[in-house]
Amino acid sequence: MDKTGLADPGPGYPWSGQVACFDASGRIIPCTGTGQDGQYRTGRPWPAPRFELPGEGLVRDRLTGLFWPRDAGNMAWPMTWDQARAWVEERNQEGFLGHGDWRLPGRRELLALTSLAQARPALPPDHPFRGLFQHWHWTATPAASAPGHCWRVHLEGGRMFPGPCESEHMVLPVRGSSWLPPETPELAALLGRAWPEPRFESSGDRVRDRLTGLVWSGQVLPEQGAASWQEALDAAARTEGWRLPTIWELESLVDASRAWPALAQGHPFGPGLDGLWSSTTSGYDPAWAWVLYFGRGSVGVGHKPGRHFPFILTRIAQEKGQPGE
Repeated sequence: MDKTGLADPGPGYPWSGQVACFDASGRIIPCTGTGQDGQYRTGRPWPAPRFELPGEGLVRDRLTGLFWPRDAGNMAWPMTWDQARAWVEERNQEGFLGHGDWRLPGRRELLALTSLAQARPALPPDHPFRGLFQHWHWTATPAASAPGHCWRVHLEGGRMFPGPCESEHMVLPVRGSSWLPPETPELAALLGRAWPEPRFESSGDRVRDRLTGLVWSGQVLPEQGAASWQEALDAAARTEGWRLPTIWELESLVDASRAWPALAQGHPFGPGLDGLWSSTTSGYDPAWAWVLYFGRGSVGVGHKPGRHFPFILTRIAQEKGQPGE
């Protein structure tokens, strides 16, 4: 634990919360040698306990440092994105829970509150929230994929997709700041945070994301067609020093200011990139795994047995003298 009370410094993305490993039918299996998220458990570890109650009606997430209202049903009805922003501003004017700096969370901030290994709700098992409606919740992030669309997170299962800003959804406001990487270059500049240019640095067959430090193979596999989830894991196991990334590692690549694909200009993964398998099993149904849809930057799922998606690989560990050292 550092002096701020946050989780120990580590990767620039959170752990998913997954501790178990599963086969393609969803049965629990031993993790050793699977190459799954539950084996490596990468990402910034969760503190224990994950949450604290610092004041009347408040929850502090000790992983990110962000503050949330404990009563997640304070807004008792769904509303449009514009109405949601106005509702938050009204709460600020009245000093909601003793504070006037509430805002809609960014897409990455709201997703980081979830546990993608859990469902109904997709929150860490020790969460203290009350009155949570397990449906879509608005974020502050406009979607680059279509005019008039905004990002939402579904708190029953953890999916994150854009939808029309005129749709009516729930709101869970937030306050404070965190170590999470900025979603866009514009937000990085606004926050006075680093956004490297160029973002990706190549060295041989390896590509380093200079925002997170993760090292990637620039090749999308298989060279033609798609693979099942188990085929992707098996291929990674045959490739020494590489593994299938977790859903949070894939999400960390997203530049939310862009679409088709939602990746920074100069990315190494070629044209037409969209759905990619992760090593993280869905908490909603373990016969499904998490997929990053890079066209829009959406976090969704795919049925493990089907040959639905290609995949990319990331390093098991950084090696001396290699990018990402």
